[in-house]
Formats: sequence, structure tokens, C-alpha cells
Amino acid sequence: MAAGLLTAAFAGSATACSCYPGSGQGEAAAFLRADHVFVGVVLSETLEVNNPDSSSDDQYRYRVTSGVEYKGDVPRKVDILTSTSGAACGIRLTVGTEYLIFAHGDSSDRAVESQYCSGTRLASAGPPITTPTQTTTTTPTTPCATATP
Repeated sequence: MAAGLLTAAFAGSATACSCYPGSGQGEAAAFLRADHVFVGVVLSETLEVNNPDSSSDDQYRYRVTSGVEYKGDVPRKVDILTSTSGAACGIRLTVGTEYLIFAHGDSSDRAVESQYCSGTRLASAGPPITTPTQTTTTTPTTPCATATP
């Protein structure tokens, strides 16, 4: 149920969002792709309108206090940038909420990027899954005919 609510919260108008191949391979794959994986509490949200004639380059800037870092190194206060467009896979975060953030980019400017396909989710679901889940499959065997000399 929590996953459904989280999907609804992030999806919004993101129904046209198309993740690149391989992004649907689970959280372990998202962990490998991310430059930074950390827990953070959203302190504020700012809308940045870069071009008044187009919403395609508008973005949300979320100021986050970082906590436990699982991968990469981010400053204690870091900005998460994401598109305002659901079609561009932008996400909406809620001020005061703790997330497990999967982000990309160089954090030296105190900002990183995240999007729907990155894997960012509520932190209450626990630490990141870092190893792929093993599924056991058995291949059907057929008797092998051997030639007689």
C-alpha cells in the first residue's frame, strides 16, 4: 500500500515519463547508477522559472538536510534539483518529510539532481537495497540420447 501511495505522490502528471532502459531493474540497479544515495529531510521548496515562455526548463529546488550517506558525499545542506514537468520525470517532495534520495551529479556546488527514474523514495521503507535479489530459475532438462558404439 505504501508503494502505491508513494507512486501516486511522485507520479502526479508523470504518466508520460519514460525511464531509460535498465532503470526498471529494481533498487539495487538504481543504487549502482546513482552518484549519491543518502537520507535527507526536505527543508524547503523553491520554484525556479528559467524561461517564462516554456515550462520545460522550469525546476523545483528542494533544500535538504542530509543524514546517513550510503553512497557518495554530499554537504550537510544540499539542494535537490528536479524538473517541474512530469513528462520529464520530475518528482515532487514534501517539506518536512524524510526521503532516501538517489541523486546524480557533482555535489561540489551544493546541488544534485534527482528524478522519478532515479529511485528516490520515502526513507521509512528502510535502507537502500544494494544487492540484486536472486531469483532461482530452473531450466527444464530433457534426457540426453547417447550414441551406442
